[in-house]
Amino acid sequence: MKNITEIRKSLHIAQHQIQPQQAQQAMQLNDFAARNINNIFKSLCQIFPNWRNVYRDADELQAAKNTFTKGMMENGIVTSEQVKRGLAKARSQESDFFPSVGKFCAWCRDDTQWQSAFQRMLTREPAQNLVEKKARTETSWQIRNSLNAADAEKKFKQAYEKYQALEQQGLLVELQQLPARSSVTEFDKKRNATTVRPEQFRESSVFARVAAKGMTHE
Repeated sequence: MKNITEIRKSLHIAQHQIQPQQAQQAMQLNDFAARNINNIFKSLCQIFPNWRNVYRDADELQAAKNTFTKGMMENGIVTSEQVKRGLAKARSQESDFFPSVGKFCAWCRDDTQWQSAFQRMLTREPAQNLVEKKARTETSWQIRNSLNAADAEKKFKQAYEKYQALEQQGLLVELQQLPARSSVTEFDKKRNATTVRPEQFRESSVFARVAAKGMTHE
């Protein structure tokens, strides 16, 4: 059985092995928005013809692209499927107004995932993945005790999408759990087997009184 020092060492090694992989994966995913932002804006400008009234010169348009790139990275919009979903919803809009980065990211997300996860939490079914588990941990008490139905859905949706974005960037991992049973070393056994008696200390001292109390429980 491993002692606590060995367990900490293995956790430390595991974390150092995961971190370079996470950094590389996050860099690859974050590069998606930067590489595709021109095509995304080209499509959005075709869908929303009033874009010229919003971005009046090249500098404003470039600033908007930078904002969209950063917003997509932060919200975990890092796949072609997500962008296709967002553009499809954009084409279904009746308004001609150019969307904000937050609105476009919302269009890109798959709402069925968080809704199914929310229903499983309400019916006390097992969580199906780490994103769902983290969202439950963060929101379940407040949802069950202090929120109405609309606010509960909004709270869970925000938490789910936050952890979903972290997972898509390779930043959401579950650390190795400590063993359920305590790890007792040979030193612990010897230390616990040692009996401390009052006569070992100065009479009427605190240590003597503590030792005396210990004797009564032998």
